[in-house]
Amino acid sequence: MDPSSFFPILSGMLGGAASAGVFKGPIQTLEDWWYVNFGHATNERAEMLRAKQSANIEAYKNQLLKEASSINPKNLKEPELKILGPALEASKYYIDDESLREMFAKLIASSMDKTKKFTVHSSFVEIIKQMEPLDAENLLAIHLNEDIYEIAKLNIMFETGGYKEYQSPLFLGNKNQKNQKLQASSLANLNRLGLVEITFSEWKNNKKVYDIFKDTLEYSDCLKEIENNNNQVNSILQKTDIPEMIKQQYQNMIMSEPKIAHGLVKMTPFGKNFCATCL
Repeated sequence: MDPSSFFPILSGMLGGAASAGVFKGPIQTLEDWWYVNFGHATNERAEMLRAKQSANIEAYKNQLLKEASSINPKNLKEPELKILGPALEASKYYIDDESLREMFAKLIASSMDKTKKFTVHSSFVEIIKQMEPLDAENLLAIHLNEDIYEIAKLNIMFETGGYKEYQSPLFLGNKNQKNQKLQASSLANLNRLGLVEITFSEWKNNKKVYDIFKDTLEYSDCLKEIENNNNQVNSILQKTDIPEMIKQQYQNMIMSEPKIAHGLVKMTPFGKNFCATCL
């Protein structure tokens, strides 16, 4: 027996259930397609030439079997080839990233679970391919917070009326990433993929939860920009030879204060299905 085959590993995880053959058919299909995409481990070592790649493949296999072994035997079914084939093919190029690798493993395992028949979607393969690890972290943070999280938009107000957008959205739900430009890009991508909705026409009733955005580096930088802008404008306005029309234009450039607009990032129904399947 090939020592790298799936069934002996799964037998160790499940004991009697595996030896009784409950998992044999679905796992054999999974194993056959695995080797179509990745080859046998003995060949893999010769082809990959890198121990790291072999370790990643082994970790991927174990993660996949761990997810499959958690399925109630009564709910186990053959993996859907429209999920299994594309997922294994795509995951070859993301195998060195643990978070994305785990999403592929969970997706494949979900396609073997009868209870997830109506939540698994073939487009999830393409969605994972278009995600970064930060996207996965942020999506999980939103999901674990009852599928909704407060966000903010930072605007600079002008004394004569109007405003300009300084930074949007601000998202503090992921303690591992403070850079709000990266966070804004991540939320925009999740929104583009149809997993979340970003809105500033809705907000949390307890507006005190938005006070935390005043403690951000972006808010501090916004105050500095207002101060620097007004210093420059006032130095120009102090000159006596400025035509009145030009003077009025500069007066319109005087900034008053930053203002935090309240908003929400919400999981879409499609996003909820993705989380139930892949996270």
